[in-house]
Amino acid sequence: MKLKHVLTVFKKEVKDLIRDRRTIMSSILLPMILIPLLNIVMGGGIQKFEKDINENVSIALSQTSDTPEINGLVTERILAKNGNIVLVDADDPSKALENDEIRCILDFEDGYVQKLKDGKPVTITLQYDESKTKSRTAADIVSSAIDEFESEIVRERLAAKGIDLDIMNPFEIQLQNVAPNQKGNNMMLEMMLPLMISMLVAVGGIPAATDLVAGEKEHNTFEPLLTTMPDRGSLLLGKYFAVTLFSFVSVAAILAGLVFGYLLNPNSLTMGVDSQVYGYEIDPLAAVLALIITIALGMTFSGIQIALSTIAKSYKEAQTYLSFLMLGSMVPAYATMFMQASDLSPVMFTLPILNTIAAFKMILGGNIIYSNLFIALVASVVFVALTLWFAASIFKKEKVLFRS
Repeated sequence: MKLKHVLTVFKKEVKDLIRDRRTIMSSILLPMILIPLLNIVMGGGIQKFEKDINENVSIALSQTSDTPEINGLVTERILAKNGNIVLVDADDPSKALENDEIRCILDFEDGYVQKLKDGKPVTITLQYDESKTKSRTAADIVSSAIDEFESEIVRERLAAKGIDLDIMNPFEIQLQNVAPNQKGNNMMLEMMLPLMISMLVAVGGIPAATDLVAGEKEHNTFEPLLTTMPDRGSLLLGKYFAVTLFSFVSVAAILAGLVFGYLLNPNSLTMGVDSQVYGYEIDPLAAVLALIITIALGMTFSGIQIALSTIAKSYKEAQTYLSFLMLGSMVPAYATMFMQASDLSPVMFTLPILNTIAAFKMILGGNIIYSNLFIALVASVVFVALTLWFAASIFKKEKVLFRS
């Protein structure tokens, strides 16, 4: 194995990948455009849905409660401070709820007026449709409005008896954020960025790996390549580094698309959830270690992808094998999505994908523990060596290379 031959194979494979329009379109241009577009569209849909679900909450009184007295009580007292709730007339409230004309029904128990005068509790039943999100949310909104009305009644009763209203507030709670540099305000970024980086690095080289071995087998160009001057070790490393490079090119293209989407609509990064992105004070050494761990993750999965592509007899078979690899990378990424820097376990830094996620969460959360980062670095190097050894052992087996 010679470095000159490795570089020759590497350049040849990179040129082939650049010339392949299918690979460029499917793994660079399409994700660069599609992912931010989906985020913007989905974010807009979520914002529209949230606006619709919280505004113009239409309710009606039950047939037994639809009286001028109750109508006036609901309109003037319960809904007075809640402009988003609208009381509408419905000849058949149950039918209107079923047809989505209203979102919930208020039903007052008999004799509520006398009970109010006597200071006894009055039962108000909220009828809603659990199978409908808007109806379920409307019930919560109306319930909160009734709670506010209840507090007003209690204050009025205390005032009528000459009791100081402060008796209702034995404690005054003040919230104070003591996290430095507004840490904790970027929760959505801390959730999404490590997940996206780890997943994209893990699967970014799949199109290249599929094409460079299984694709060449299918096009009958792999056997002639084995007869050239570079030995199998040089061929493997050349392809290996090409796949690794291409995985990071794919990640860079997708991240560039996300940045472009963010410039068009800042909420696209957070899928429509209003969230400001504040500045970070990132430790340079921690950032360098996280970058090396990420590169090692890409190299680890490049070795696995090359091995699976070598085992496959055809392009489609390689795609099938590598699709399981994609699913496997999604499980740990989504399983740790809601974890914060303070929740990280040292065990996470010893496992692929999880160590990359943990490293970025640690940096973004400002809770840096260098011993864990060095553990992740050592573990990453070990995984790179193991996967490269596995790929090399597969690449040397004639019955695997030439099986039909």
